[in-house]
Amino acid sequence: MLEIGFRLGDRYRLVDRIGAGGMGEVWRAVDEVLGRPVAVKAMLAMVADDPDFARRFQAEATAMARVNHPAVASIHDYGRSHDVTYLVMEFVEGESLDRALARSGRMTPEHTMRVIAQAADGLQAIHDQGIVHRDIKPANLMIRRDGAVLITDFGIARHHDASRLTASGAILGTPTYLSPEQVLGQPATARSDVYSLGLTAYECLAGQKPFEGENPYAVALQRIQSAPRTIGVNLPAPILGVVERALATDPAHRWPTAAALAEAARAATGPAPVAPSRPPAAAAPAGPAAAAPARRARVRMLLAVLAALVVIGGAVGWGISKIGGSADASGPGATATTTPAKEAMVAAGGLLRECGTGFCPLQPLCWGGMTAVNGRAQPPSRVDCAEAHNWETFVALEVPADAVDVRQDSLIGREQIANACSAAVMGSRSKDPDTTRGWERDAWPMTLPGGDVPLLHCIAAPAKGGTTTGGAFVVG
Repeated sequence: MLEIGFRLGDRYRLVDRIGAGGMGEVWRAVDEVLGRPVAVKAMLAMVADDPDFARRFQAEATAMARVNHPAVASIHDYGRSHDVTYLVMEFVEGESLDRALARSGRMTPEHTMRVIAQAADGLQAIHDQGIVHRDIKPANLMIRRDGAVLITDFGIARHHDASRLTASGAILGTPTYLSPEQVLGQPATARSDVYSLGLTAYECLAGQKPFEGENPYAVALQRIQSAPRTIGVNLPAPILGVVERALATDPAHRWPTAAALAEAARAATGPAPVAPSRPPAAAAPAGPAAAAPARRARVRMLLAVLAALVVIGGAVGWGISKIGGSADASGPGATATTTPAKEAMVAAGGLLRECGTGFCPLQPLCWGGMTAVNGRAQPPSRVDCAEAHNWETFVALEVPADAVDVRQDSLIGREQIANACSAAVMGSRSKDPDTTRGWERDAWPMTLPGGDVPLLHCIAAPAKGGTTTGGAFVVG
């Protein structure tokens, strides 16, 4: 029985127990040879007494010791003393992510993406050595005092050429954070770690776990039966997309590598593009020499306008094929095409007009904040634009046929819709692009008065749940 003051290997003096799990106990200890604090994980007897365990665990400890990355806790030593098999790791001054969440409830989207990006960097370094961690969770992510993230606890990690470290055929890992394939008893892969890190991101953003049940194993089974419940907070579309892809049930649909997840997490909170400042106007040179640059400038402007119209129409052919075919159906011999979306626009007379292949507001269309029923976000309700409000429509589109039967609160995460409701489109419709730059965007099917067919409204709101008054976007 381990206790304070016990020495392992005549070198590591146990100071206090700082955690315990399904594979063993973690102690803060002192390396009396080098005079430094260390973390010692002592394996439980039921695991360590496996005849092949010592050989396999030592091989994996050796592999993990080769990982040299600032986001991965260093492995110092491995040994067996007094019938105790133990692993000695770097001791981290800080607190675990689960304790930080218990204290704060949840983290901001920007902070969450920074944590996930750092953890994913460390995961990639681990995967590069052929190791799958298999137990990524908030308790195994340490936050240093300077905010840096560190992956710890390799007690059940597995090298690609090693046998599975199981105890009596048990599935290893914390049930709450297992990937669907682990729940099914299939081998864990690098994408299993990506899924577990996605669960961690969800918990950081929502302040709660995506699955709930009567016991951890019931929770584990839910992830092979249903998708995670909707995050009950407003999130920028890029951040929501990062988490949703990480949590794909099919590993083939997740981020292909931890490095790809890290890159996406950083891009999701990257700085918004800044419009270049215009140089002071100069006297235009006279004569033919001035004509070519002027023509080129007009061509560039025309191309930019055309590009904006294409994006407003839905990009990659979606809007053009769904709303009235050609963008110009008024020429000789052309036949006007009527769609349910156009009928809905006409029925809501005075509120929308056709623009390009979409619909632009004729007056500001404003909406309140998001609400949730049973954990699922609901479309916002229309409010008077003169009053403080969260969201405003900057363009509307026909709801794509392949989006009718999917979760309506996650449409902005679909690539075609994200393109149609992009920052570029929002900027082209803004009265003051500098003011709306960085606003959150979302997309919801909503029915206007007089119509019985919903239109897909691209809406925007001040960042971080802010409100505004009046109308921020061009009308008419």
